[in-house]
Amino acid sequence: MEGGIINGNVDATTSNNSEALREELNRFMQRALHRNDISIVVKKCSGYKEAAKQFINATDKENNYLYVDLDRKPELRNEWFKSLSDDGIEMPQDKTNHVSFWIQEMEAWFLKQPEAIERWAEDENLTRKKGQDSPLSEHPSIKNKDIEHLQQKASYLMGVILRQVFAPQEKGRKSASGKVRDLKYGKLRHAPGIIAHLNPIDLISKDNELKSFCEKVQK
Repeated sequence: MEGGIINGNVDATTSNNSEALREELNRFMQRALHRNDISIVVKKCSGYKEAAKQFINATDKENNYLYVDLDRKPELRNEWFKSLSDDGIEMPQDKTNHVSFWIQEMEAWFLKQPEAIERWAEDENLTRKKGQDSPLSEHPSIKNKDIEHLQQKASYLMGVILRQVFAPQEKGRKSASGKVRDLKYGKLRHAPGIIAHLNPIDLISKDNELKSFCEKVQK
């Protein structure tokens, strides 16, 4: 999977958060497959190019699948393969059927299931800002929106929602200008906790890529 970091010169917190992301994705996929006879191992591969290279070079192709950000609208998925080819990375035709995408980013899962964000916020003891009492599903950034065709990146909208709706735990923490800092979304810092609250059955009904992935693995 695209995501996390490869061992390198990083601080302990970043390394721990990266490992937490891998572990939660692993647990989520196990819940999504809902099969005790299938054991899935999630391997973190940093960016999509590195993930693609490792997937292409994997020897046991029947049991390997690639999951990456599409970074474009669903009808443009062929452009993703072309972008790899333009960078000199050729995906064998027999492996393309084992590639699944977050459309357009992994955070689209969260926007499709905003109640998971709310449950995570409760875990984190975050408080809602004044006047922000409505369910996150009512937030104008995502209400009645086709998540896979949003003009802004899902990660950007996650940042907007968290900043506008929730107050950070450290209320006294201020910037150099003296203003109280807003809550800022960070994939490695926040995504693992939100993934833990995703309901795979509900999400599969809203995400064709995840549905297709599970069907392929279960065959």
